[in-house]
Amino acid sequence: MLFNRDRDRPWKFGLTTILFLIVAFYIKTSNAFAEFIDSSIVDVIQKNQPGWKTLLYRGVTILAEPKLAIIWVLVLGFLLWGFKFKIPALWCLATLGGGDVLATLVKHVVKRARPSSHLAIDDGYSFPSGHVFGTFLLVAMIWLILVPMLMHTWQAWLLRLILLFWMALVMISRVYLNAHFPTDTLGAVMLGYLWLQFTEGLYIRLAPAMQHWPLLKHSEI
Repeated sequence: MLFNRDRDRPWKFGLTTILFLIVAFYIKTSNAFAEFIDSSIVDVIQKNQPGWKTLLYRGVTILAEPKLAIIWVLVLGFLLWGFKFKIPALWCLATLGGGDVLATLVKHVVKRARPSSHLAIDDGYSFPSGHVFGTFLLVAMIWLILVPMLMHTWQAWLLRLILLFWMALVMISRVYLNAHFPTDTLGAVMLGYLWLQFTEGLYIRLAPAMQHWPLLKHSEI
């Protein structure tokens, strides 16, 4: 089984959901504390803006485009399907697709405007960050599916460190480029985590039954 049964999953899902709702409520109501946290972090991240750093973060944000996240997950799903991991491949596609729908709904409920000096290319609502949300789900898929397949422990730890570093770069880049507030990136990670807990729980329940479907009969789970 790709995922182990976790007795703490309901608590993880419930606690993260509560925390996310609190953050979303603070943002929806323009809470002064949330605005203070945002401004304090923005001051630190945007304190120095040399040309090389701006170029770096623009490159990061291009590679983390939500549209590209779809392509990366399609590639991952294709590879998994080819190696007889058909049900995990479908899980990856469904997790990203359903997650994008969820994040879009949240955006239209909260309706947070982007920072005043954002680039024209960054349109739509600000909370949560689509770049960070898509990156979190992609990183989680690699962490949960590909990392355990590595033969050596040092390789697994190296890949985990690379994934964490990339996640941090994407979060910082969105704030540095004035595309999002810091709480937009935090909210995206929280929403991604609670959605991941939900889809993992569904996988554990549904995967054994899906193995009996003709197209998925010989799939690993």
